[in-house]
Amino acid sequence: MKCVSCSVDFNDGVQCSSCGGHLDFACANITEVGWRKLGNDRRAAWKCPRCRIASPARTPILSPIPTPEPASLETILSEIRELKMHLAGLPILSEDVKLMREELKDLKTSREFDGCRLDEFSAKLAGIESRVVKLENLEESLFSLQTDVDTIKSESAMSDQRSRLNNVEIKGIPQRKDENLFTILDRIGQRVNFPVLQNQINFITRIPVFSGRDKPIIVSFLNRYIKEDFIAAARLLKGLSGSDLGFVGVTNRVYINDHLNSNSKKLLNRTRLMAKEKEYRHVWVKHAKIHVRKHDGSAVLIIASDGDLNRLK
Repeated sequence: MKCVSCSVDFNDGVQCSSCGGHLDFACANITEVGWRKLGNDRRAAWKCPRCRIASPARTPILSPIPTPEPASLETILSEIRELKMHLAGLPILSEDVKLMREELKDLKTSREFDGCRLDEFSAKLAGIESRVVKLENLEESLFSLQTDVDTIKSESAMSDQRSRLNNVEIKGIPQRKDENLFTILDRIGQRVNFPVLQNQINFITRIPVFSGRDKPIIVSFLNRYIKEDFIAAARLLKGLSGSDLGFVGVTNRVYINDHLNSNSKKLLNRTRLMAKEKEYRHVWVKHAKIHVRKHDGSAVLIIASDGDLNRLK
């Protein structure tokens, strides 16, 4: 074979994966020992010095990210997606650095290089290392932004739940055309021995659900303490059913609880599963907060997040 660089015939050498040219080890800037160490995959991806110089940078060099002003959740998520795109090239650059270090070690050992080539090689290596450092810094920024997103989501969920503190959710009431929800609430109040006056109510309505079941009734009280007393009275009456409220033939259970948002309901379901696994006997909601207790007389734990589930031993 003839070397594409010096045009001298040779018997053993390397082949560029980009241009397909054959080079002897001296023109390829690599020793025979170094070439054997690369392994099949890296030899198949090896490029000659000319193709390496002509190849475009794998990842654009990014300018430092300026300190942002307070941004919306949508803006932060957009920045995170952009950072993830830039970070996609980090493993490739790290592999290139590892390969170039091994080649540099072989070159120094064999002394088959001159000062000019070493300076060029070292400059390229320094440039790649600089880009790796920048990408690592971007990775730290990505982690910080993700933390901000989690904080915003948590605060939003807490704010949403606070807005429901005066609300009661009633499930299991059959839905009828032209029904009067105030009349239904009055029946419930009489049945649980806690009459509710209309001037104590902010609003009462049914809300849609994804399943085909009857829509639950939401009652918003003007006074939080009246709402808590109403729930407490309802819980004293075990097994309230539709027939107890005048619905003939309706025997299903009626549930009266705090009005939890979707996040709190999902956390409540996870808490019940964990409590069952850890043999906790009591799980309940009070003041829109999830409570657990292992047995009568044991300490009560409040579950406010998934992290609190780790406290169940």
